[in-house]
Amino acid sequence: MRKPMTGRRRPRAGASGLVAVATSLGLLAFGGPAAAVTSPEPTGGSGRTGGGWSADEWPAGAGTTLKTVRSIIKADSGAAATLTGQGVGIALVDTGVAPVAGLPAGQLVNGPDLSFESQSGQLRYLDTFGHGTHMAGIMVGNDAATGTIGLAPKAKVTSVKVGTATGANDVSQMIAAIDWVVQNRNHDPANPIRVMNLSYGSSGMSASTVDPLMFAVEQAWQAGIVVVVAAGNDGSTTTALTNPAMDPFVIAVGASTTNNTIATTDDDLASYTNNSTATRKVDILAPGTSIVSLRDPGSNVDQQYPTARVGDTGFKGSGTSQAAAVTASAVALLLQQRPSLTPDQVKKLLMSGATTLTTGTAAQKGMKELNVAASVALATPTTTQTATKGTGTGSVETARGGNHLSFNGVELKGEQSIFGPFNGAAWANQAGQRTSWNGGMWMGYRMAGDTWTGAGGTGGTGQVTGYAGKCVDVMNRLNNNGTPIQLYDCNNTPAQYWVLAADGTAQALGKCMDLVNGGTANGTKVHLWDCNAGAQTQQWRVNTARQLVNVAASKCLDVTEWNSTNGTQLQVWDCGDQDNQRWVPPSTSRTWAAASWQGTPWTGTGSWSDPEWSEQYWTGHYWSGHYWSGHYWSADDWSTSSWS
Repeated sequence: MRKPMTGRRRPRAGASGLVAVATSLGLLAFGGPAAAVTSPEPTGGSGRTGGGWSADEWPAGAGTTLKTVRSIIKADSGAAATLTGQGVGIALVDTGVAPVAGLPAGQLVNGPDLSFESQSGQLRYLDTFGHGTHMAGIMVGNDAATGTIGLAPKAKVTSVKVGTATGANDVSQMIAAIDWVVQNRNHDPANPIRVMNLSYGSSGMSASTVDPLMFAVEQAWQAGIVVVVAAGNDGSTTTALTNPAMDPFVIAVGASTTNNTIATTDDDLASYTNNSTATRKVDILAPGTSIVSLRDPGSNVDQQYPTARVGDTGFKGSGTSQAAAVTASAVALLLQQRPSLTPDQVKKLLMSGATTLTTGTAAQKGMKELNVAASVALATPTTTQTATKGTGTGSVETARGGNHLSFNGVELKGEQSIFGPFNGAAWANQAGQRTSWNGGMWMGYRMAGDTWTGAGGTGGTGQVTGYAGKCVDVMNRLNNNGTPIQLYDCNNTPAQYWVLAADGTAQALGKCMDLVNGGTANGTKVHLWDCNAGAQTQQWRVNTARQLVNVAASKCLDVTEWNSTNGTQLQVWDCGDQDNQRWVPPSTSRTWAAASWQGTPWTGTGSWSDPEWSEQYWTGHYWSGHYWSGHYWSADDWSTSSWS
């Protein structure tokens, strides 16, 4: 078993980096609380252990763009070409999403952060790994710098973070995340969650009739959510898909290699995709090799694999993770066309419309590749899957597959969640009744806050745009106390990157937007100052008129004298129906509130608040600081359970 590292600080570990990021977002079934999960060193010199991203599986060159992927899967042909995923919600259970410029804030929602990094205010909701951001880019990206457009650009993605900077997590966190999605699938009536993307897998499984992880995804399926699962990246020498791709109901996705051509005549099964058996085969293939999506600058994989960068904003990744994200996007298009489709009908349409491949292993196995245009053109089937439904009463330890979190040398084993005892029968009963979550409590354990934060957008991250199309900006990019906050041309610099935190503060460059001298009168100017917990002069709320209202003054953030000149210092003024007080916050959607985890980890000692990265926070699309500190969470095995 890999022991926790000791010592005051060390550079970020190379781990098996892309192992989770390039193949499927979920093969990380082992993780570690707080943010300090370490991961084993690469083995065999290939940069790949088990299921994950691998530098040696990123072909040289520019990679396969999303425009090319759209053509390969024929999402740009026939009736499919008019579909955007509008009105369809996708749950992305992954490593979080970083607010890079290429992700439209209006298409993103932060669900609860259930990862160990949720206990760090500087890491909460954000993608320290780089995997979730890549997946979100495939779905809804809109990168003005490169023209990269996601495959379902008008879908609404709800990010539920479970993995840390090394991808670490426990299967109990995955189960809790799936339960939350099921119970909150209608949180946005205009964009109900109809698709769930799981680029995750564990080698451990009981029979699907009793396995708890498979039971969890079946509950989502029965609730009307199409569950798309990465098949795994353990290679063609394996004899089974990972868990929960093994479940007979879900859509198990393998990756295809497309050889940088749009034609499918040379497409084949990617060698890293888990092999199928007669018992459970991959349902469909989708492009998954060298896919160019959005880069998460400074994240774990970005630092470990700089050769995977494409320009300043792109990043290449290979794996069944990418293939799953492509397929989840295709499902959103199909559901936009026919919202009344059941998950069984969606699965049948995708498989019936898919293109039979004629090359190599794929031809030998009779595999098919996604063809959206053909699926969209088919009549609605009456198919209902007849597999035996699970009970969920099996062992959570078996579902782990022998992959255990370890904190200070103590492993998480047996019928235990990360917080305490896990009673499979009791959980299955509540999950079946959709009552395992009560506010922010899962099975009686506090994992998150009880509701959404703010009104109309607090909790968001990114630029705040407003009058004359300009941005809220910190003058000269200085983080000194008293630096004026001004109106300025939007330029994507750290001085314009704001976090509307759950405590109501608006933060940039590590400090808070504050009222000068604590004044509350009309005309009081706004500046940057050290964050002071509980200070109402630093608290802001977003109202339905798209105004930022200061809590202490009960006044609105205002452009002084309607002056749109760069450098105009902002102030507060009585709220009115006027354009110089209207702002588009970083996220027009919502964020689920956070909470402090109670008690101690399973060792009985220590603290949940053990950030993996000391003094790191996201500023201007970069992680700053590069040190590990304190004790560490670790996983003893990356070879059979990881993000694909």
